[in-house]
Amino acid sequence: MRRPGKYRRRPARWAALAALAATSIAGCGNAANKAADVTASTFGNNATGEVVFWARSDTITAAAPLVMEFNATHRHLKVVMDSIQDTQAVTELATAIRGRAAPDLVDLNDIYMPIFTQLDAFLNITSAVRKLPYARDLSPGHLALATYGKRVYGVPYLADLSVLWINKTLFKRAGLNPNDPPRNFAEILADARKINALGHGINGFSFGGDCSGCLGFTTLPNIWAAGSNVIRGSLDHQTGNVKGNASVSSLLTLYRTLWSEHLVPASDRTDTGATWGQDFAAGKVGIFPGGYGTVITEVPAAKRSQFTDVALPGPKGGFATFDGGDDLAIPEGAKNASGAWEFMKWVLQIKQQDQLPSFGYTPVRSDALTQAFERANPLDSVALRALAHGVAPATTAYNSIFNQAGGPWLSMFDTAVYAGQVKAAMAATQQGFDQLLKDESS
Repeated sequence: MRRPGKYRRRPARWAALAALAATSIAGCGNAANKAADVTASTFGNNATGEVVFWARSDTITAAAPLVMEFNATHRHLKVVMDSIQDTQAVTELATAIRGRAAPDLVDLNDIYMPIFTQLDAFLNITSAVRKLPYARDLSPGHLALATYGKRVYGVPYLADLSVLWINKTLFKRAGLNPNDPPRNFAEILADARKINALGHGINGFSFGGDCSGCLGFTTLPNIWAAGSNVIRGSLDHQTGNVKGNASVSSLLTLYRTLWSEHLVPASDRTDTGATWGQDFAAGKVGIFPGGYGTVITEVPAAKRSQFTDVALPGPKGGFATFDGGDDLAIPEGAKNASGAWEFMKWVLQIKQQDQLPSFGYTPVRSDALTQAFERANPLDSVALRALAHGVAPATTAYNSIFNQAGGPWLSMFDTAVYAGQVKAAMAATQQGFDQLLKDESS
């Protein structure tokens, strides 16, 4: 069991950001970027030359074919794509901006956007975004992470949303109606018990028990669905909201019950994410909270008919999703900001957004949810319908709190779910959250 204590940030990453802030990047940008007038009618239209695009390695399967298609249909403008490792993206981008060697466009994990927006490290494209005829249809969660104050520094690109998957075959075998999936915690527990009773290696539920990022992605929406949150306050002055939070207590109690009643595979406790979702894809689990792409990439198209998905519910109802995925932004110092914006607008067109489900992702425009889209992508339609209820924590401490092994989020699950100490876990996690968030604002 991991013990809550001093949670430390990754030195290299934060040293780079400290250096970035110290250079006063708003005043040291390339002259080409300073001259970019986002209000001009020519901005983002018929741009020429090259756009250097840093694409996130984790979502390169979507970026590569889109860039190829763009280049084939836009002879006046060429996008030159380089892959950047997700674990190094923050440090490498900060270093590049500081050294005035930034790309024209960057594809960033949306949860990392606040790190740069608060430093004015991206081009302010507020007026350009407002002019988009579909601006109101853009994912609110993704857009919120790209916004600091009233300034918009990026746009949503692709969505990786969390949902609740169910195995229709196992539901029927357990005497349950797959068309009446669980809509609250009590129903999740009741259905998991019935499915688990089938025996023969079948489990009612499954989760990545040693994967902090997996747990954040799939359980935070349960809390948001109840109208609650685990972090409160503005970006520059945040505190935890864990101790005494009834929604958090209900969540931990549910998972504790699932574990203590052996309704989940014993291997869940040590699942670091390497095999996350494989037992569900193999037809051995009845209920599985995961991403749309988590299952789609594991299950052959011919076998997907036995699965369906619904939005992640709150303790007593409601629903929400984690707005995972990517945002696009133009870094300070970009040489071809107009070309970058032209490509960004093209990516956001419905034709390109409709291709995302085939790559395991969800469109970031709610108006993409047409009857034709639902017929072609019935499983992704659930995620797209939940887009308006999507949330992602806007905090620069996200990685330290929710992703880092040994961080307060995973330590809370260890103590509450496996040791059964729910209140103690919540109290210790409150301290861990407060410490990290205080470090961020100092």
